[in-house]
Amino acid sequence: MLQGKKTFLRPLEPDDIPLYHQWYNDQNLNYWANAAWPLSTMLSEEEIEERFFTPQKDGGRYLILNEEQRPIGTVGYRDVNLPARSAALFIIIGESDYWNRGYGTDALKVLIDYLFYQWNFHRLSLDLWDGNLRALKAYEKLGFKVEGRLRQARFVLGDYRDAILMGLLRDEYIAFHPPQRI
Repeated sequence: MLQGKKTFLRPLEPDDIPLYHQWYNDQNLNYWANAAWPLSTMLSEEEIEERFFTPQKDGGRYLILNEEQRPIGTVGYRDVNLPARSAALFIIIGESDYWNRGYGTDALKVLIDYLFYQWNFHRLSLDLWDGNLRALKAYEKLGFKVEGRLRQARFVLGDYRDAILMGLLRDEYIAFHPPQRI
């Protein structure tokens, strides 16, 4: 298990499927996380298992736990490019009581530390829709920089919105978040 100041990360377990089912079928959560409702379609537990619990060859997915070891979200990486040592990150805080309280930022920092310091990744990226300013601020706090936009790439409640592309290089991150010695 990986530990941050406020969060712990652990690999997914089959018992987590009902929780994922609840989160990924939550209208408010999917609006902020994906700029969509529903997230493609309403997902059954079987679809959740197939989509999120099948081992990935090019990434990893972890459950975020709070200080009391209560599940509050998920974080991970995908689209690994080994020669470039890069990957794309994603995060969802599924329990809205933990929004705007630093849990997502802490969980992302734990994952970023792991990928940069343990796995020697060189670059991490992510994307979000232009209406999710709370996420934009959290990503910038960790050192991510806006690298571009995909114009009208998201469809949000009847309107086309831009996707914001962000990136973080290992050297930039280390300058602001040097590794902690045990």
